[in-house]
Amino acid sequence: MKQWRDDPVLNALLQSKAMQRLKDISFLGAIDYTSLVEAESEGDRSRWTHSLAVAAVTDFVAQSRRYNEETRRHLVAAALLHDIGHAPLSHSVEPFFKQHLGLGHHDLGHYFMDEDEELASLLKDHFDVDRIKHLIAGDVGFAYGDDLFSGPINVDTIDGILRSAKRFKEKIAYSPFELAEAAFLESDQESSTALLDQFWELKGRMYEQYIVSETGILADAYSQFYFENQSVSLSQGELVSTEREWRHAYPELFHGLETLSEYKDGDALEGRGAAYVSRCYYVVPSEKNHHARYQVKKYKKEIHFGLSANKHKEGMRDGIHRKESCLYQ
Repeated sequence: MKQWRDDPVLNALLQSKAMQRLKDISFLGAIDYTSLVEAESEGDRSRWTHSLAVAAVTDFVAQSRRYNEETRRHLVAAALLHDIGHAPLSHSVEPFFKQHLGLGHHDLGHYFMDEDEELASLLKDHFDVDRIKHLIAGDVGFAYGDDLFSGPINVDTIDGILRSAKRFKEKIAYSPFELAEAAFLESDQESSTALLDQFWELKGRMYEQYIVSETGILADAYSQFYFENQSVSLSQGELVSTEREWRHAYPELFHGLETLSEYKDGDALEGRGAAYVSRCYYVVPSEKNHHARYQVKKYKKEIHFGLSANKHKEGMRDGIHRKESCLYQ
């Protein structure tokens, strides 16, 4: 952080209103307002702290690889800006406004970089904006350091999963910098592979036990159904606002999220269904290349709230059918 603040360009980027807005955008979205998370870790819950951490890991690798200053600065800027387009409640309401406005957080990110007067002017004067966009998109072969943002294990997912684990009260014995060294720098291959395998298993557990747990799915579904039921027509201006503004405009939404634990078997959405994506993360031990070794299968599923059909016949706690672990295949 001190190095960035000593750099007038990166410091201006940090102080821009577009970046500062991320201080009031929750990292886990609606889940951050439920009983799944550790309330005491409020300082770790924003897209701002996540973006800073991703940039720190990126800078660590860039300096370790001895990239020139121009390359390093572009990589750090891309890391800081990679989530710039997230709306309040992050991914939770995104399916709703993508359907109604045709906009996702990547589109809103481009809006900030191209049309926000302060940020667009700064980027135009000091950066190759297309280069930053390609880095964020994980386009391989476009520029030095593109591997940091692409592939199954990247700088975004390294901090994202470790941050989620902390929010979900999981104890982790390794740091994001240790993971970055194992993934991107020359290190002992056997120990690096063991660490990355462990991280991949952690990512699968975060999704299975928390993000697509019944509470996780219920929180996202409740957020989307709220806007459908209220017939609220979200505008692009509201998508680039903050959660403080949303809490003022939609108090019932946040009250509902904070009291979800009071509902039994999803009674808040009695009889409603929600589609979600179940992910099965697994490792292919015979493969050395990260793209081939670390795999995920995705299944489109649907859950119905408040109905007896929601209960798994074997009595799973969260009422969602789970496949057996396929960490290794």
